[in-house]
Amino acid sequence: MARFRKLEWFLAEWVGSWLWGMICRSLRLEVHGDEHLEELERKRGAIAFTSWHYEMLPTLYHHRHCGGCTLTSEHADAEMVARAVRHLGYTPIRGSTTHGAIRGLVELVRAMRSGKGVGFTPDGPRGPRCVAQVGIVIVSQRSGCPIVPMGFASRWFWQFRSWDRMRIPKPFSKAAICYGEAIQVPPKVTAEEAEVWRKRVEEAITAVSRRAEEIVGLPPELSAFAP
Repeated sequence: MARFRKLEWFLAEWVGSWLWGMICRSLRLEVHGDEHLEELERKRGAIAFTSWHYEMLPTLYHHRHCGGCTLTSEHADAEMVARAVRHLGYTPIRGSTTHGAIRGLVELVRAMRSGKGVGFTPDGPRGPRCVAQVGIVIVSQRSGCPIVPMGFASRWFWQFRSWDRMRIPKPFSKAAICYGEAIQVPPKVTAEEAEVWRKRVEEAITAVSRRAEEIVGLPPELSAFAP
């Protein structure tokens, strides 16, 4: 069993990453709303790029050269994800909204204070789908760094039956990445105020994801947010 698991890890790190890169490089990608990011990073030091879990593969790939961090689950199966993102240049931090949450958030805050950007999926690792957890608010509050909502869509894709309805863009598909306005959580917020900021982040990610869908011409019935 241990030997088989090591084989899985090897395939995820090398073969999976290679396929991931081949697909992403083939996309006819448009990027919108990124003109302010360089200046924002220069002023604030680090950014928490935040997207929904179902669109994490292309968004992580797009920022592969940033030398940032990303939160991965402590579950044994998440080792495959951790190895794949490490292969892309990220530093995986183990933790989630359920297991190892406090330790994971503390490590993310420490990384951002040192100037490292973060890739964050606030509805991971188990959902509810497209519902932000309060952890992203805590990261911005404690680090003093902004949240930038990020959305991705492709005209053609494969969709899994997982909890997040993970979407993998098909090769050569028209695709778009959209960024929203930065969200900066104040250093001191009450529990009630944290909920307001959480909802604001949630609505912002959904808005840029829908905008990306419109840019690629995705029919309403194929929207990730269709009933």
